[in-house]
Amino acid sequence: MSQQPRKVRRTPNFSAFLLTGGAIGLLAGFALSIFGGGDTRYDDVSTLGFLGLVCGGAGVLLGGLVAVLIDRRA
Repeated sequence: MSQQPRKVRRTPNFSAFLLTGGAIGLLAGFALSIFGGGDTRYDDVSTLGFLGLVCGGAGVLLGGLVAVLIDRRA
C-alpha cells in the first residue's frame, strides 16, 4: 500500500489577526490624541479614550478583513 501525500490547508489564526489589528489601532488612536491638534471642548483623557476606542475598533475590523482575505487565497 503506497501513501500519497495530502495537501494540508493552512488557515490564518483569526484571533491573532484581530488582536494585532486592535493593538495597532489602539496605538494609532493614542498617537493621534497625543500629537493631534488639541480641542478646548474636551479634556485630554476623554480624547484619548475616544480615539483609542474608535481606532482600536477600526483596527479589529481591518485585521479581520486581512485574515479573511488571506484565508480566501489559501
